Amino acid sequence: MNLKKVMMLIALTGFIGMPVSAQLTEKQEKQITKEAKKEAKKLKKEGWQVPAGAFSMERQLTKAYMLQEETDADYHPKYIIGQAISGGSFYDAAKMQAVELAKAELAGNIATDLTTLVNLKLGNQQISADKASSASEIIQKGKSLVSQKLGSTIPLIELFRTKGDGSVEVQIRLAYDKKKGIKDALDAIDSELEAEGVSLEE
Repeated sequence: MNLKKVMMLIALTGFIGMPVSAQLTEKQEKQITKEAKKEAKKLKKEGWQVPAGAFSMERQLTKAYMLQEETDADYHPKYIIGQAISGGSFYDAAKMQAVELAKAELAGNIATDLTTLVNLKLGNQQISADKASSASEIIQKGKSLVSQKLGSTIPLIELFRTKGDGSVEVQIRLAYDKKKGIKDALDAIDSELEAEGVSLEE
C-alpha cells in the first residue's frame, strides 16, 4: 500500500494529535521537573515506592513527561502512552499483568486511530455491502492485530505499594513510537482486507 499517502492523511485529519513545540525550552523543562516532583510527592503519600535498583520516582516521572512532549518532524506527538495498575500476592506476577494491561492500552490507542482512518478511506470508495461487512469485521479485530504487531516498548514508570492485607500493587507506564505502531497496524489490516478483496489504495 502507499504508506506515504496514508501517513499524510493521518496528519491532515489530526489522528496523531495536535502540534506542539518540537524543542522544549528551558522554562518548559523546569516546569516539567516541578510537575514531576509534585506528582512524586502525591504518589509517595499514597504509598507508592520504586523497586530496589530503579531510578528515583522523580526521575522516572520527569522522563515520562519529557517523552510525552517529544514530537516528530511534523510537530506531532512522537509517542503514545499506556499505563496500568495490577495487584496480586507476588510482585513479579502483578508486574507481568500490569505490563500486559499497559500494552493492551497502547494497542487500543493505536487501534482507535486505525479504525477511524480505515473507515474514512473505505468511505471514499464504492464497495459492495458484502465487502463492507467483511471489512467492518476485520476493523473490529484491529486491536488484536495491533497487539500482535507491537514490538519493544519503552519503560517509563515502575512503582509498587504493599497493601494492608499483604498483597502488592504494581503500576506500569510504557511508551511506543506512534508512527511505527500505526504503520505496522496498517500493514496488518491491509493484508487482512486484501484477503477479502478490499484494498486501502485510492
